[in-house]
Amino acid sequence: TGLPNRRAFDLGLDAEIERARADHTPLTLLIADVDHFKKFNDSFGHRVGDEVLKLVGRVLKSMLKGRDKPARYGGEEFCMVLPTTDLDGGVAVAEQIRKAIAQKALKSARTGQSYGQVTISLGCASLEPSDTAASMMDRADAALYLAKTYGRNRTCTQSDLEEARKAG
Repeated sequence: TGLPNRRAFDLGLDAEIERARADHTPLTLLIADVDHFKKFNDSFGHRVGDEVLKLVGRVLKSMLKGRDKPARYGGEEFCMVLPTTDLDGGVAVAEQIRKAIAQKALKSARTGQSYGQVTISLGCASLEPSDTAASMMDRADAALYLAKTYGRNRTCTQSDLEEARKAG
């Protein structure tokens, strides 16, 4: 994908949490997961699955600038650290990325065969005073799974988690 791996991401997240606390600035974390990724591998083979991952990587690299840090977290999961970005700003970035990926057409360069639409679901969490990297990741991951539960190809936040808990 051309993106840093999980180890580099973990180190970067820890450093950005320290910096955000020292500078008293917001920090937002996004976790993205390719929707129905197994379908691409099972229907078209692992080479097409690899192309899906590369497509997501290219979009993330093209859309995230400055101190924003995208990484491949593992499998079909990607993480993005957004320094000096609050939750609303993180949602705006997530939605831009989600829409950009959904607009891409994935097809065979050789035959022109369409492989279908690629979509992602995203979870978004912002740094809280008591957070560790792990607790922030857990909240973003729970928001990601809420997005999957609500039908995929969407962004959910830590605020959505609270609303879902209240609703029962």
